[in-house]
Amino acid sequence: MMSSKSLPLLIFFLLSLVSVTSYSQLYDFKGSADHRRSTDYGEDTIIVFFSDNERKVMAASHTTEDTSNFLWKRFNRDTQEFDSLLIHKDTTLSRIHLDSLYSRNDLKHATEGMRVEILSDEDSLELFNAWVILDTMPDFGEMEIAQNNCESIWLSVDQFELENYEYYNLADSPYVSTRIYNNRNVTWESSEDVDIFDPETLYNYGDRFIGKIGTPLGMPYKDSDYTLTVRNVFGNSRSKTIEGVEAKAVKAEFDVKKILNDGSVVDYNKNEVNEALLDVTFENKSKNAQYYDWVGFNDSLNILRGRDSILWSSEEEIPLTTEVEPYKPGKYPVRLTVSNDYGCYDSTTFYHIEADSSRIDTTQIPNVFTPNDDGKNDYFVLPKKSNITGGKRGVVSMKWIEVSVFNRSGELVYRFNGDPENWKGWNGKVRNSNRDAAEGVYIYVIKGRGYDGVMHEDRQYSGFLYLFREN
Repeated sequence: MMSSKSLPLLIFFLLSLVSVTSYSQLYDFKGSADHRRSTDYGEDTIIVFFSDNERKVMAASHTTEDTSNFLWKRFNRDTQEFDSLLIHKDTTLSRIHLDSLYSRNDLKHATEGMRVEILSDEDSLELFNAWVILDTMPDFGEMEIAQNNCESIWLSVDQFELENYEYYNLADSPYVSTRIYNNRNVTWESSEDVDIFDPETLYNYGDRFIGKIGTPLGMPYKDSDYTLTVRNVFGNSRSKTIEGVEAKAVKAEFDVKKILNDGSVVDYNKNEVNEALLDVTFENKSKNAQYYDWVGFNDSLNILRGRDSILWSSEEEIPLTTEVEPYKPGKYPVRLTVSNDYGCYDSTTFYHIEADSSRIDTTQIPNVFTPNDDGKNDYFVLPKKSNITGGKRGVVSMKWIEVSVFNRSGELVYRFNGDPENWKGWNGKVRNSNRDAAEGVYIYVIKGRGYDGVMHEDRQYSGFLYLFREN
């Protein structure tokens, strides 16, 4: 009589005589499994069915697809042998429904070793093994708000464990158990466009798990529904949603805008010419705020000279233009503090709104002009805020200038005295009359006073000016 230990050797010997196709002949019927992988020893397949899968069907066929008898067996963990389970006779395809076997208690464990021995009409015997896992994701209970204040939002669920699964290495003798560690992958999602502080983590917190939706480093500023999804190594998942979580934190944020001469508004750029008098406004980009406290501070040098430290203040969402005086040369911080009815507040300071110091740039003073009414170089005038949109300027942050032009005999032929923005330039007329000045060389003298109080009278800017009347 053949011993039970010699039977597997005979089976494997017979299998070596059979031409086996490249696909497993013990498989999930019509792709009903949720996950498939090879065992660590590579000869058998691990077939995973999720517990809520309504199609848990295993199937087997002879590689020749001949009519055969199918003896299904189940691995006995105690004896480490395969016990007979059921038999199907005279068919080309054998199917078993796992739910029926579990309900009859023929299958008992989350992991079951399945073997099918197939004997065809031609007396060809084939044997196939597979490990079947019935994977159940735990219901992790109701989600609750563990903490919700100005500095943090924590959501909690009951602690749960994902089951690790164990199968046996049938390539070894005696069989060696192998564990599949069922590690979890966590994802937090929001119904709103908010940043979640740690979207892939659950923290142990007593008998609870905590999801840190927001901390001082990253708070949401919109009310939102939050969904926790937990996935295991097989891709099985469970989700839970908590609705209407209030966002209490506030965020103070604003941009500075520069008002141009024509009333248009552009971004403030410290690297550009920002000359006095500098008009600015603000774009309030604060989040979840209800109350606003703006403070415009004075230049630090002005404070040292005994002047007020605060230039202006406002409680409007955007300060009114009448509340913010045009800036003289200097560096001026602006602070915005915001709050709401939850008692949350936040503050931010812009360093600095900077208006340029006054200057007259002699390199920009023209030495030739042609007042012939052709629309080109008709005026002796310096580039300034009102007649240039970019590039270098000859007059910056000047409150008052005086421009005098003399002929070679020392006689005054032209003079302007006043705000440089009102200076249109010399058009080549003698003392603003209708009489044309003669072609030739003239001497100009420019002096002035800046908005920063710097007196330019004691450093006169003078030079030669050539007047041509080209046809």
